[in-house]
Amino acid sequence: MRRVLLASLTTLALLAALPVRAESREGARHAAWQACLDAAFAEQIRTTSRSFAATKAVSTCQDREEAYLGVLAGSPLLDGEDVTRIRPALVARARDRLMGERRYSAL
Repeated sequence: MRRVLLASLTTLALLAALPVRAESREGARHAAWQACLDAAFAEQIRTTSRSFAATKAVSTCQDREEAYLGVLAGSPLLDGEDVTRIRPALVARARDRLMGERRYSAL
């Protein structure tokens, strides 16, 4: 378990260190996912709590998330196993961003 956590942290640190360029495939897919999350959250927050709106936005934009993660899995730095391992942390960060919370960790 500890080895898996360390590998995940290393992979996430590598991802965080790489600049995501908007003109790259990764950057375009990431921007599309973030835009979808923002729009879905803005629509849901009118009638529900922040927490539920963030959860609903994540589920609504799952197709764009999968497209982004698919591009990441095809990159030379990551493989499908790496992406599967870091997905929960990426989704948690996206959800926290929508709710206005900060994560004080390496993830």
